[in-house]
Amino acid sequence: MKNTKNIYIVSRLVNDSIISMEGLLKSLGYKVKTVPDNSSLISQLKMGIVIMDCASLPCDTKGFPLNISSYIEKHRVVLSQIDKGNINEASAIQRGCCGALYNSLRHDEIIKAIYTIQNNEYWFSRKNIAIALNNLTQFSTKTHGEELSTEQQEVVDSLTGRERTILELVCKGANNNEIAESLFISCHTVKTHIYSAFKKTQCKNRVELIYWAMKNAKSMQLTA
Repeated sequence: MKNTKNIYIVSRLVNDSIISMEGLLKSLGYKVKTVPDNSSLISQLKMGIVIMDCASLPCDTKGFPLNISSYIEKHRVVLSQIDKGNINEASAIQRGCCGALYNSLRHDEIIKAIYTIQNNEYWFSRKNIAIALNNLTQFSTKTHGEELSTEQQEVVDSLTGRERTILELVCKGANNNEIAESLFISCHTVKTHIYSAFKKTQCKNRVELIYWAMKNAKSMQLTA
């Protein structure tokens, strides 16, 4: 998946915090727009990072904006204007969120978070990412014995041997540098293979890719 320089701040109220975030992100070279919470409008925008202002948007009883599901298909969704502890991070990951910009974050931490999310990673604690993966894995075991559809099998078969090897290492928690050292290839080559796997499996990030691999481990003959 390509990195994007487009950021959309979804808010019903343009206050000092939103203006400050706009200025910070623009100073980093991003194309930033503050847009209304409108599914039809945002679906027409170029792929980017959608930052949802939880303080001004209508949310469900668990603190998540109601329109998350309509944005995650095309964009990387990030929650903002929230205090730490107000949401369950594992649930946020399972809903498709890529990160949370808590009110307590310093400017340098926000910058790091955006760069991390832009690079198809998550800005949540490792513990909660592990919990989300465990929840997804438990769900996948219920359907693990089911026969794959023709379309699903075609996706599995489309992965090259090298992509499967790298995918197995990703499932074991290896980062790109560790994979490169293990296979005696460049980090750039690793990224190329992972991007190819994202494209073939239609996964948006490593967590989704790991879940996909776990669900199809038997067919792919992975030990992950």
